[in-house]
Amino acid sequence: MTNHRSALTLISTFTIAMAMPSYSLVAQPSSSQESEAANPRLTVAKGQYLSIIMPEEKEDGDAARQVYYRQAFPLGQKFGLKRETQLKMDSIEFSNYKPTGLVFFSYPDQESEKQLTSQPEWPAIKAQRPEAWNELRIYSAAMREDLNLSFDPAKYYSLVVAWTNPDKPEDYQRYLSGIEKAVHSAGGRFIYKMKNPKMEAHATSLNAPSQLTFVEWDAPNGFAKVQKTEDYKASAPYFRSGVTKVEFYYMSVNGKS
Repeated sequence: MTNHRSALTLISTFTIAMAMPSYSLVAQPSSSQESEAANPRLTVAKGQYLSIIMPEEKEDGDAARQVYYRQAFPLGQKFGLKRETQLKMDSIEFSNYKPTGLVFFSYPDQESEKQLTSQPEWPAIKAQRPEAWNELRIYSAAMREDLNLSFDPAKYYSLVVAWTNPDKPEDYQRYLSGIEKAVHSAGGRFIYKMKNPKMEAHATSLNAPSQLTFVEWDAPNGFAKVQKTEDYKASAPYFRSGVTKVEFYYMSVNGKS
């Protein structure tokens, strides 16, 4: 437990450091996707089912990925599966997992996703994932309210994936509430929190996280500014007591490496 707490404390010292390769879940982007990249949007309505895909590609898995795309996407589209947008991974601040990108997909509702996965051909398609990816993590949840985001190429985006402490589940929310004013003062804003998502993964036995939290920043050192504030110092103990595991990533529209 001592090593774990020390690791959690280290998160407060990290800055953007390691550039990652760009990633597109669609093999050949269309002209509309190329246009979207200039000013991507994520627009989903209350009741829709949102999936956030974070893949770690196999170096020799390109052929397997193409086969998977050709089979999975046409079937998914029959049930309303839609690629929304993506962000490029700039750095992995705190994580043993090394995703090569982040892509948003949506379904009309959760029942549509269930209909897709109940199709007789789906298990064979899904079984191909280990040939294409070292890991393919998918976080999904029904939308509790409308979400309309425009991702700005001039901004920076962070994602924290948190597994809360079951003995003190409220402490992590206390931490987030406690630093919100400091985040705003540092040029940041919370833009989306996916709570209690369902998680799919073929190479890990991890339980699903408790929350994914996205923040938009005006500058790459926004969180470093937050850490210097009294609000952060007062709230940090709730972070340490409120989570058992955490991952921290930075992303952007076009890549800021």
